[in-house]
Amino acid sequence: MRVWAVLTTALAAVCAGQSFSSLQQLGKADRDGVAQLELEQFMAHVVPETKDYAVVVQLTALSPQYKCDTCHAIDKSLRAVSRGWRRQRASRRIAFATLDVDNGEELFRKMGIDKIPRLMIFPAGRGDEAMADASPREMKLGAKNSHPAGMASRLSELFGTEIQADEPIDYMRYIIGVVGVLAAAFVARMAWRRVSSSVVGRNVWAVVSITFVLVMTSGLMWNRINAPPFMGQTRTGDVVLFAPTNSQQYGVETQIVATAYAVCALCVVLLVRHVPRV
Repeated sequence: MRVWAVLTTALAAVCAGQSFSSLQQLGKADRDGVAQLELEQFMAHVVPETKDYAVVVQLTALSPQYKCDTCHAIDKSLRAVSRGWRRQRASRRIAFATLDVDNGEELFRKMGIDKIPRLMIFPAGRGDEAMADASPREMKLGAKNSHPAGMASRLSELFGTEIQADEPIDYMRYIIGVVGVLAAAFVARMAWRRVSSSVVGRNVWAVVSITFVLVMTSGLMWNRINAPPFMGQTRTGDVVLFAPTNSQQYGVETQIVATAYAVCALCVVLLVRHVPRV
């Protein structure tokens, strides 16, 4: 019996090694090291809890027909983390993979997944990478975890090792920002020279104050902090303008709410200024 147990353990180790090697080969076929999985590969290399390696899998819908902007944003972040992990050349057995809805629609339906993207962690069940609980778990994709640095930080906490994201420097973003600030400063200086003190009066400051109130009450600051998607989308491709829960918000909601508040403010101003007193 002892010999059988040893042989069984050895066979499981060989199979696990082959599975990890298969994932590595699939990852090498991708420029960022993210293995693109078919359903059979997912079931064989990711699901088994007896494996001695961990897999980070995104369940997503990247095909253009789904028009899922959030899916592409999460995919971009995961690829940055995968590139960073590959450059670290760490000895830890952690793989990154993708299962698209086109390849795993049947599995998504059986699992009751009605919202994507999702980032799933499949821990190792044995070996040096083993966790006390080898069951799959979902990593919540909040505002922080959706960005490369935040996602890498959260994965580092889960696996107990440093994982760094490889984010290319967006020089154009800084150039546009600097040019925008300089242009705004120039325009403001020229405008200030031409505006007399009589014009900068009560009406101007009233407009500025109302605009500021609209910006702050419409949810703009929440959007800037949490960076939500501009709008949502159902699995059938229908556009969703309002988030389903009170803890979420889409970018388009800010514009809708600001417009509604602006109409209300205009109505109040018209009532005060132009409606005869009764």
